[in-house]
Amino acid sequence: MKTQGAETSAPVKPMSQVAAVDIGTSGIRCQLLDPGTGKVLRTCITAGNPLPGSNVMDHMSFAITYGIGLAHSILSSAVKETLLSLKPEGLTRIAVCGNPIQLSIFEGIGIKDLAFAGENRLAKDDVVRYDRVGHVIDGEAVGFPGVEVYIPPAVKHEIGADALAMMLKSGFLDDDLCMVTDYGTNAEMALKVGNTIYTGSAAAGPAMEGQQIGCGMIAGPDVVSDMVRTPQGWRTVVLDNDLMPVDGPLINLRSGIYDSSGRAPQGITGTGVVAMVYGFMQDSLNDDSEREVRVSRRIYFNTDDYREAGKAIGAIRAGHLTLMIKAGIDPSEIHTMYMAGASGTYVDPIKAKYVGMVPPTCTKVVQVGNTSIELAKDLVLHPELLEGLNEMRRKLSSEHVMFASSDVFRELYLMEYGYWNDGMPLNRYRRTLERYGIEGYLDNITDTDVERICIRDIRDIGESLSVYVPHTRMEADWDCSRCGNCQRGCPGKALTVGDRFSIDTRLCLGTACLRCEENCPEKRYDYSAFRIVP
Repeated sequence: MKTQGAETSAPVKPMSQVAAVDIGTSGIRCQLLDPGTGKVLRTCITAGNPLPGSNVMDHMSFAITYGIGLAHSILSSAVKETLLSLKPEGLTRIAVCGNPIQLSIFEGIGIKDLAFAGENRLAKDDVVRYDRVGHVIDGEAVGFPGVEVYIPPAVKHEIGADALAMMLKSGFLDDDLCMVTDYGTNAEMALKVGNTIYTGSAAAGPAMEGQQIGCGMIAGPDVVSDMVRTPQGWRTVVLDNDLMPVDGPLINLRSGIYDSSGRAPQGITGTGVVAMVYGFMQDSLNDDSEREVRVSRRIYFNTDDYREAGKAIGAIRAGHLTLMIKAGIDPSEIHTMYMAGASGTYVDPIKAKYVGMVPPTCTKVVQVGNTSIELAKDLVLHPELLEGLNEMRRKLSSEHVMFASSDVFRELYLMEYGYWNDGMPLNRYRRTLERYGIEGYLDNITDTDVERICIRDIRDIGESLSVYVPHTRMEADWDCSRCGNCQRGCPGKALTVGDRFSIDTRLCLGTACLRCEENCPEKRYDYSAFRIVP
């Protein structure tokens, strides 16, 4: 009842919030923002990508083999779960950035046009080729009815919105004779020569994200992110709860002895892997003998990890060289490298340069952080930017090199593989480069000025940073003896056999594995029967 003379209070206006999302091959990053102030409220990252597989090729293969609908359900459900963990109130807009495969799966549109190279193959199989222009969709398709979802454009259909973000948010487009690389599972890279941009994307492999390494983990709290040489040995650097570097255990690479002082690590992330590779090379441990270095009682790095990392580093270096050869320039003309992504932020650029991830004659390295989430933030706060991004995409003059069909890349990567995994001497690699008119690339490492735009890959985490594990599960059932061979043979421990067969998609290796099917003595196991559990 209103008391006579009392003023009627104005109704409380519902709070309005927006969200920025980066869907990466190694995980999802979500930020909740206040659209009035532009302030980041809270940040959440996931422990891995929910799609089965450990790299972008696995994710693509899974979606094509078992249907875009199933892959879309898995990914969109995980994005929804992660966003809801931030406890949004009055969510009105979402902007999502990522590579074209992840964004297409998120939307639920076909990806066969990304899987196959060549117009003849696309025409033969009657493949729909999507124009991945920037656009807006209704959030109902991804679990948020009534919410506008903004998706920025791809540069070209193979070079996605994350590559546009990498160029736009790093300063690369305002420079010349420079390169930019997003160091991750799928290493996008670009070379700018005058008004022409040469682009490529190397499936570097999960080692750059700390995966497929014995004790590897994606970037997060309590992971080894670097090492620093001291008179007493190598001091590891471990990320704390705010993703800030602190001292970890002191280790001796030669003796394998470690001192457990400092913050205890739970694993080694991609930048820590690069530091370990650098340490092996500095201490001359990169020979054919099998070695294992202990960081703690449970955490180690061994020769198998070194070789796995070499595959990723080799793909990146071969990609850089392929773009330079395509552009017809001498590597010594490249003066600046912009390093993007989590690995590009936390890695020591000097170590990265020494192992081969940065052109050796670069005199300047700029570490720019997660540019994909930054573009998503810009777009969700200023949705009118979408038209400008589409216009930029139309004007951008780019030459894309498909590494999968490039004879140059194939030859150079064979040299890299031989060096890292088979003990091939560098002289053979040098002779190969000389045939392309490149001399001294593997030897002339110049001094480098380093500029860090941000101290963590996500520039502003807001009030809190949380790590969320999406509970994305698939189930199936069929008549069999329930012998359990499929579960025991699962290398990712993703499969559980009970009344029904259940798969934790985040742990499943997908089409790259399928040992569950192979280990079934009755040949009744059917991966294609699995469906997501609501």
